[in-house]
Amino acid sequence: MTKKKKDIETENDINNEFEQEKIKMLEEEIEKLQEEANSYKDRWLRAAAEFENFRRRNEKDRIDWIKNANKDLILDLINVYEHLEMAMKSADSDQVPDNFRKGIVMIHDQLKDLLKKYGLKRIHAVGEEFDPQYHQAIICTPKEGFDDNIIFDCIQSGYILNDKVLRPARVAVAKAPEEEIDEEHEMPKDEDEGEKIEIKSNKKKKKTKDK
Repeated sequence: MTKKKKDIETENDINNEFEQEKIKMLEEEIEKLQEEANSYKDRWLRAAAEFENFRRRNEKDRIDWIKNANKDLILDLINVYEHLEMAMKSADSDQVPDNFRKGIVMIHDQLKDLLKKYGLKRIHAVGEEFDPQYHQAIICTPKEGFDDNIIFDCIQSGYILNDKVLRPARVAVAKAPEEEIDEEHEMPKDEDEGEKIEIKSNKKKKKTKDK
């Protein structure tokens, strides 16, 4: 006995509705899984980026530590280097043997190249504008031929080691002279007092007239 046409259509509608509901549930499940996958991917990317930043910072710190590990030794070598410079100036005399003078110059040049190899640079001072990051002002006074805030003398040289200030330069800085007071435009005290006396006398006359 065959099913009636109407029953068959009703059964097909139920099956189609069930299939559509199932498809909808599957689509929602796929969307949910996709969101979770994207979330895991974002977390992984952030973790990878943080690790890379950590690795770079660690590498930079390691390089900086290696560059500046010998700063105390280099500070001591700077003193030797500056003493050799003083010896070179003293050796520019006819009383000093030529071989001795050449020996001092050779040692000075070798030490200079060695310090330069390890990243040491001298800070420019005379003629430069004063910068508290690189200079330490010991003297501040008017100086003919120099503008305000310009260094006119270097008392002790300063140095930079691998882009960091190892020792600031101790300098003398020019400042603008104070402006002289223009006496012609200053009101004398006597005139000021006299004007006050004149005002008081006018008031007294006015009172007398009213009486």
